[in-house]
Amino acid sequence: MENFEKIYVDGVYVIVVNFTRSTILEANEFKKLIKDEISSDHNKLVIDLSKCDYIDSTFFGVVVLALQKMIVIGGKLKVVEPVNPREDIFTTPNTLGLFDLYKTREEAIKSFDSDS
Repeated sequence: MENFEKIYVDGVYVIVVNFTRSTILEANEFKKLIKDEISSDHNKLVIDLSKCDYIDSTFFGVVVLALQKMIVIGGKLKVVEPVNPREDIFTTPNTLGLFDLYKTREEAIKSFDSDS
């Protein structure tokens, strides 16, 4: 299984993170992947974190960076939440409201239909 799975569905680019623990060790590879794909004119991006039990601050920082880059190019970023997180980094007061969060990849992809 690849560390990161890339899927293209209905004009939406999806990156599936295939780690239960997403840490600084994986962050550089993830950052490069995000940078490459955003520079490839993908303006609809879903980051699927559903397999992650734990996300450290460095890896989470790459998700925030992806959001910033998408805003700059006029794109949209949606995030699929971890199913069984040990810590829920997305509900801390400083991150509430930053991300469009979804329970499933399908919901995140479909949400782009209502953005038009």
